[in-house]
Amino acid sequence: HVHESGFMHLDFKPENVIVSRNAAVRLIDFDLAQPISEKPKRITKNPGTPAYMAPEQLSGQPIDQRVDVFSFGVAAYELLTNQKPFPGETSAEILNAQTDRSNFLTPRQLNSDIPAGLEKAILKCIECDPDRRYMFLSVLVRDLKAALYV
Repeated sequence: HVHESGFMHLDFKPENVIVSRNAAVRLIDFDLAQPISEKPKRITKNPGTPAYMAPEQLSGQPIDQRVDVFSFGVAAYELLTNQKPFPGETSAEILNAQTDRSNFLTPRQLNSDIPAGLEKAILKCIECDPDRRYMFLSVLVRDLKAALYV
């Protein structure tokens, strides 16, 4: 809904997702949100939480809504495996883990109960190259529904 309304959240992480008393899921904390531009743009500040930031965001490159797709993928990976895909204490360590995937474990290597289609969608979300990620969350939602038979 955020992207369809023309905005990037820029701080998607589990702490910014709440579940209401009636089980409605809500995304909160729009302090860093910015309008989606026609083409990726460089932002003056580097907002967000490094563990959930895309490589282009961590390295100060131009960004677009695909940084939110990456953050969603990191959060989904963490939810299903109980660990972050790209560990590190600093932004530089996290960026290095994102770009050098020699020690990277796929979600199904950590949790064999994850359906293959779900893993495929998560891995596409956390591609280092933004051009290989989902461009639109609506396409991700379609793939998730197919993978989960909903």
